[in-house]
Amino acid sequence: MKFITLLFAALIAFNASAIEIEHEMGTAHFDATPSKVVTLDWALTETVLSLGIEPYGVADVPGYDTWVSQPKLSPGTIDVGSRREPNLELLTDIKPDVILISQHMAPAIEQLQKIAPVLVFTVYSDKKAPLESAEHITTQLGALFGKQQQAKNVIEATHKRLADNGDAIRKQMDEDKPLMFIRFINDKTLRIHSDGSLAQSTIALMGLENSWHEQTNQWGFTTAGIEKLAEHQKTNLMIFGPLNDTERQQLISSPLWQAMEFTRTDSVYELPAIWTFGGLLSAQRFSDHITRQLLN
Repeated sequence: MKFITLLFAALIAFNASAIEIEHEMGTAHFDATPSKVVTLDWALTETVLSLGIEPYGVADVPGYDTWVSQPKLSPGTIDVGSRREPNLELLTDIKPDVILISQHMAPAIEQLQKIAPVLVFTVYSDKKAPLESAEHITTQLGALFGKQQQAKNVIEATHKRLADNGDAIRKQMDEDKPLMFIRFINDKTLRIHSDGSLAQSTIALMGLENSWHEQTNQWGFTTAGIEKLAEHQKTNLMIFGPLNDTERQQLISSPLWQAMEFTRTDSVYELPAIWTFGGLLSAQRFSDHITRQLLN
């Protein structure tokens, strides 16, 4: 009888520590909270860090440090290869407890599952609701790591930051011009960010308008010629930077660029390096930079 009682108590303790997480390709079960976490998508890296969890391994650490930068990675974080082709041998050697990927790496899932349990979460997809997806992912990872309250705090802080920044802009700016977000591919071609992008999701929560309403891809941008800007001259034009000296000189010397109303009215703003495919913390930083540019 004593043995049965002890066995029953052990089963209860086991079930209490067991974790079940639904993700985009099924349901995963963990006997305990994973501690050695590998992330192969920077939006997921950012999300894990936002919960106070230090990833054990991250894909393309130098790239993360350049483009995402915040929150910072621990100096001891292992670089596990590129985001498209992680180092499978290294992953096998470090024996992670869980590997986090997006659907863009789905073809590699079978190989990765031989190494560790794999969870699939995607922020940028055909749903075109990146911040809504990021909130869901934050909640799920909060449950995985026992950081439910921290996940809730991150979500609430994001909504408050974006709402406060939007209020500050409306209070101090007389004009109600829409925004337009571009990245130069070369001197003739642009990416214009709108529906489904971090830019659009962020300014929507700030209560601001986007000037670009044409069809976008799953990443939230349209590829177009620079001449398209002539149709959107009454905007506050935000350029994803940093521009190099050659790019900046090409703009300055371009008669077309100088003729644009947004150039003549000093309504062009260069943003610092921002990971435009990030999650909630990227949205907070992005909102802060927009606010700082418009109000300074």
